[in-house]
Order: sequence, then structure tokens, then C-alpha cells
Amino acid sequence: MAIVPRLRTLALATLIALGSPVLAAHADARPDTWAQPLDTSFNLYRMSPTLYRSAMPHSQDVALLEKLGVHSVLTFTKPDDKAWLGGAPVQVLRYPTHADHVDDADVIAVLHILQTAQQQGPVLMHCSHGRDRTGLFAAMYRIVIQGWSKEEALKEMVDGGFGHADDMGPAIHYVQNVEVEAVRTAMREGRCSTSLFSLCNLKGLVEGSLGTTQAAAPPAPAKP
Repeated sequence: MAIVPRLRTLALATLIALGSPVLAAHADARPDTWAQPLDTSFNLYRMSPTLYRSAMPHSQDVALLEKLGVHSVLTFTKPDDKAWLGGAPVQVLRYPTHADHVDDADVIAVLHILQTAQQQGPVLMHCSHGRDRTGLFAAMYRIVIQGWSKEEALKEMVDGGFGHADDMGPAIHYVQNVEVEAVRTAMREGRCSTSLFSLCNLKGLVEGSLGTTQAAAPPAPAKP
């Protein structure tokens, strides 16, 4: 990215942090509840004071993330974030996946990771482009944790400026068809999936039959 446009996006990030009225005019009446743009050079948006979303950052983006107080970074890609983070004191979390292979167990796992990490400080989640995998998990966070409707979450996902809808097909399909109450119930009951026949549940049954120690159940979803 050229220096001048990059300085412009950084200036906008500063305006957002300061709550400047200039931002409202620039955002073209973007809903306040939607994720707000901070640096579009790597698709960085703020979903809440403790949750950010983006594409794969680069080493030159570390300074901005540190300024935002990002404590943990969760990636949905195979490449290790340590390469661009360098020696930055940031907790690195990984959950590699693909939008066309995501199921309820993946969503429950990611939501638990996000909730746990946010207890320690702001979290950035990202994939390669910040639109499909990140968009899917962001929408499910909106729905399951923050109580948004599917329609509201899909509207932000598709029209939020994160990328073209044609590149989000599998993610959109999952959100449209997910049984939200089943996901909420599974999280509330400490289950790893909505299906008793999922791999994670079958693993738990095997470990139980062998008398092995199982990990403690993850916490119930926190209210927004």
C-alpha cells in the first residue's frame, strides 16, 4: 500500500478511537452496531472494544494492533502468526479451518476461544482475506453471544465492506442454515457439538469408558 493512502487509513483509525464526528460523515451512515473500519489495507474492523477482525496482518501492522491493546490473535489459517508478529508480546492462538468445512463443533470451539481470550484483553481474529472464515465466525459471534438475528448478522456480513458476497458462498450458507438454539444449548451444557455423533463427542465417550481424565467443560457464553 502506498504511504499516503496508508497514512490516511491510520488517520481514520485515530478518528475512530477518539470518537470524532468527522468519522460519521466518512462512514456514509454506516450502522453504529456494525464492525467499524480501522485500517482497510488489511481489512481491520472493530466489532467491540475487545474484539477485532481482519485479513492476515503484516509486520508493519503490529504497531497499530499494539496501540489498540490487542492481547491475543486467533488465526483460521495454517501459516503461523509468529512470522509477522515478530517478538511482539501477543498470545498466538490457532484454529485452522476452511469456510466450506466448518460445522457446529468448529463454531462452538471458536466462540469458546474468543470468550476465554477476551477475559485477558482485546482479541483479533483473522483469516487470509478477512471475509469468509472470519465473516462466518464473526456472524456466529453476533448471533450466539450478542443475540443478533440471522438477518442482522448476514446483513453486516454481506454489506459490511469486508469483501464481495460471491466469495462468501459457503460461509453465508452455513449461517443461513445453522440451528442457533442448538448451538446455544450445546454451549450452555458444556458440550463440544450439537451432535452426539460428532468426533469430539465420540472422543469424550471413549475417554470416559477408558477412565481417562477429560478437560473441564468450557464456560457458558458470556452476555454482551
